[in-house]
Amino acid sequence: MTDSPYLDPYRDAIKQHGPGFEALLWKNKQAQLTRFAALDAMGELAGKVVADLGCGDGSLAFWLHKNNRGPKKYIGVDGLEELTESSRQQAKERGVKGTLFVTHDFVSEEQLPGWLINDAKTEVIVLSGSLNTLAMDHAQRVLGRFFDALVVAGRGRLVFNFLSTRHNKEQTPAEPPAVRFDPVAMLDWALERTPIVDLHHAYLNGHDATIVMDVHRS
Repeated sequence: MTDSPYLDPYRDAIKQHGPGFEALLWKNKQAQLTRFAALDAMGELAGKVVADLGCGDGSLAFWLHKNNRGPKKYIGVDGLEELTESSRQQAKERGVKGTLFVTHDFVSEEQLPGWLINDAKTEVIVLSGSLNTLAMDHAQRVLGRFFDALVVAGRGRLVFNFLSTRHNKEQTPAEPPAVRFDPVAMLDWALERTPIVDLHHAYLNGHDATIVMDVHRS
């Protein structure tokens, strides 16, 4: 028994497949790239200090670099050392500069928001697929910790995606261990914290959604 059961599906996948794409529990590589494009378009990641929570195999960093959308600095955070170590090695082999991969459990480590925002000067916090094994209320508490830290700092943006309950259930059934969230409830939760919110629900035909929350926008 571990104290981080939300990581157990990833631990099991690493044991079976190793620390690659299969360990992230995504079945469709192209859909992952479509998510990255939506995250980048909404979050405006290029030239920013970006923290990617639940970075997995570092695919977002490498996609941004390949598409000339590189951030000023990229901090990949994952709870599993196998993934962060593999990402470090890939960054070295690919010649991707300005990356830092660190092993931290963003779900449970209370000091992580302060370190990322105050010490590492993070401007945009990204979560792509990394809420999929949490219940919706648990995910909201985690997101709230990071957004509250941005509010205290008086700057920054939170960008996250999640599987939607308003999907086409015949084409994309919900499959454990993935958990789907109600996008209306998630949008309402975001708007309770800031009026500066964007929701994108169309990029994968409603299969999932991306929300952006800004502390302020000029």
